[in-house]
Amino acid sequence: MAVLRSLGARRVADLGCGEGALLAQLLADPAFAEITGVDVSPRALGIAARRLRLERLPDRRRDQVRLFQSSLTYRDVRLAGFDAAVLMEVVEHIDPSRLSALERTVFAEAVPAAVVVTTPNAEYNVRFENLSERGFRHRDHRFEWTRAEFQDWANRAAGAHGYQVRFLPIGGDDPEVGPPSQLAIFTTAAARGAEAKTAGVSR
Repeated sequence: MAVLRSLGARRVADLGCGEGALLAQLLADPAFAEITGVDVSPRALGIAARRLRLERLPDRRRDQVRLFQSSLTYRDVRLAGFDAAVLMEVVEHIDPSRLSALERTVFAEAVPAAVVVTTPNAEYNVRFENLSERGFRHRDHRFEWTRAEFQDWANRAAGAHGYQVRFLPIGGDDPEVGPPSQLAIFTTAAARGAEAKTAGVSR
């Protein structure tokens, strides 16, 4: 939320929104004028709609929210034109062979001004006692990246599609294994200009 506010984003898409935890926070914050949740699972979208209590919202607020089913590995014109897109704990659920399709869909075809990606830090897993047999945090994870692997992927994706990227830790930054999760902020020149303007206002 702090990153999205710092970017000055008004129109935000939560890609792989699941049951709507982030959407609920976005809807509660007047900084965000248009909120879109996208997921491949109709069941998850139904839960998100109930969490947001869409049927009880006044018309004006309900018009701020859009939910729809889509796969992030196929082009969808409805994903275009956002100030920011969020992939929060999503990429690790994609088969590695399909990551290039996700990159194309998000960075080359949807082209949001900013993309915010979070994913577990595999190095931190030694701090958890009860992981799955594969050592992953969730049974549906197809992989989990170390900090170096995440940065290699992010730098390559940014360079290929005209973005710049920077990284932030999520949670306490363990001196040996780093933070529990990691965050990358991909920005176009337009997003960086909006972020600089927002920073100037806050000062």
